[in-house]
Parts: sequence; structure tokens; C-alpha cells
Amino acid sequence: MPERPNQQPLPPSSRQPARRTGSRPAASGQGRPQRTSRRTAPSGKKPPAKSDYAGLKFLGIMLVVAVLICGGILAVGKLGGTGDDHSDRTVSEPATVNVTFPEGRTVRQYGALLEEHEVCTAEDFYNEMRVTDFTAQYSFLPSNDILQQREYPLEGYLYPDTYTFYVGEKPASVIQRFLNNFRVRLSEEAIQYAESNGEGFKKVEMSFDKAVILASIIERESPDNTERDKISAVFWNRMERPVESGTGGKLQSDATHYYPYVVGDERPEGFRSEYDTYDIVGLPKGPICNPSADSILAAVYPDKNCKAYYFFNDKQGNHYYAETYAQHKKNIQYCKDHGLA
Repeated sequence: MPERPNQQPLPPSSRQPARRTGSRPAASGQGRPQRTSRRTAPSGKKPPAKSDYAGLKFLGIMLVVAVLICGGILAVGKLGGTGDDHSDRTVSEPATVNVTFPEGRTVRQYGALLEEHEVCTAEDFYNEMRVTDFTAQYSFLPSNDILQQREYPLEGYLYPDTYTFYVGEKPASVIQRFLNNFRVRLSEEAIQYAESNGEGFKKVEMSFDKAVILASIIERESPDNTERDKISAVFWNRMERPVESGTGGKLQSDATHYYPYVVGDERPEGFRSEYDTYDIVGLPKGPICNPSADSILAAVYPDKNCKAYYFFNDKQGNHYYAETYAQHKKNIQYCKDHGLA
């Protein structure tokens, strides 16, 4: 709007209507004479002009806007974490990831999966179980002296399952998740039964750790849970009656050939596994993978009615048991003749 002339307004009691342009002046001597004196402010100063009121109003609006802008900047600064007061920052939750560890996988395979999903590096994972003693927290573990003699100390006890981890989680925390789940999955009754040497197979000293070792072999030998107690019996029969079995007490499991490698192609040149049950008598010094609870229970509770010393699996997952090596050879030949071997 255009500015109004800078003239002092009259006090309300002495204002007169504005005279129209071009109107006739009042006749001389008509009406009451006009006052020419104006009221003076008590302080002797003139009252502010209308333009002064407008200026003050503008300054007030600008002050309010400035306060609002400053308040908004401070609020954004706190949310964005740009301030110096760390207690006012909003800390976001670390990212999580789900990782599945199938039954029968080795610690080496676990480490590769953890590194692939950025939970922790494989080497940090391996080193943690070598430098940290977890036996005080988990009574089902054998002594740490026994564990440290193995290729990977906690092989067999890292329970296979699907887990939710933090990205960048500490390896000790990762391992505790596996061990906590193992403790939940295995009953104390089964552990104590194994430690007491069970009700059979008295010639071979049994323990829960040995049951886990055997379970790892059973896990790799057969995916069929309905056959695992019979396969367990075959191995225990060989250990209990080494002469009668004709094996000298050797388990002769192909699954132990390459440990800690899964297949022969992974082995360094000239490598020979200390776990190979074609070379050693009885059980190896540690598990060859991380078995399921079903395989551990099969090792603890073998089928006592099974008298076989040999078994063979065909391509379709069928199992053939034999009490003599001659019968075992016939079973293999039968499978070859029918395209099952």
C-alpha cells in the first residue's frame, strides 16, 4: 500500500471529517469557530506517528520469525546428532541379519557363512574359540584341555539352526548363541545317560562327548533320521566286538576322510586327516561336523536289536545292513547291478 502523508493525527475528541477535494469552503461566520490549539502529551513529547506503529509491528513480526527459525534449527540439530550434547542424540539400532546353518556343516562352513553375512570374520570366529574357555558356562562341554587338542575346539557343539545376529557382532556373543541353543535342544537326561555309559556297550567307555563325536559321523552318513539308530548300532558293534566284526574296531566312515575339509578338492597337497577312521581305531579325537539333536540321541540310544557290522546307502537313500563282509559285498554288487550305487 502507498504510505500515508506523515502528518500528526488529532486526538479523537478534536478530529474533524476530511474535507473533500473541490467542495466549497464554509461561509465566513457560519458554524462554530475551529480550535487551532492541539493537546500536548504529558511528557512534552509528541505522540508517535502511524508510520512508527507500523515499524514497531514489523519489527515484532520479524522477531517472532527469528525465534521460530532458531528453534527449528536447534531441533533439527538434535535429531541429526550435530550438537555437542551426545545425550540428546537418537541412537539407531544396529542392523540384524538371519543366518541358517544346516545340519552336518563344519565350523569352517559356519565361519564362511558368518563372514558372508558380515556378522564377524571367519578368522575372528575361529580364534575366539581357541583363546576363550567356555567350559565354565556350559557344563555339557568336555574340559578345555580336551577341546584345545582338536582342529576347531567347539566343533560338534555349535547347534545347527537359524539365528538372528547383529551385523558386526562380537565373536564371543555369536558362539554363546550357538551354545545356548545346544543346551536348550539336548535334555539333561540324555546327557546324564551317556555319561553313565548307558545300559549297553560296556566294553567301550562312553561319555556325552563321545556321543557327540559319533553323532557327527552319523549325521554325515545318512540324512534319514529313521535309520540313524541302526547306523549308530553298527559303529558301536564294531567298537564293542572288533575281532568278530572283522574290522579291528575301525569305523571306516568315508565322511572322516578329509576333515576339516568337506571334499577332497579342498585339501592341501599331501594332507592326511588325523580324523580318518580308516587309519585310526574307534572314534576320532573330535566331531567332524555339528550334528542335530536327532543324531546325538541316536548315538546315545542305538538300536540294540541291530547286530550288523556293515551298512551301505544307495542313491535313492535306501540302507542295506549286513553282519558279514561277504553279505556286505553282495549288497554293494546288487546296487551296482541295478544302477543304485
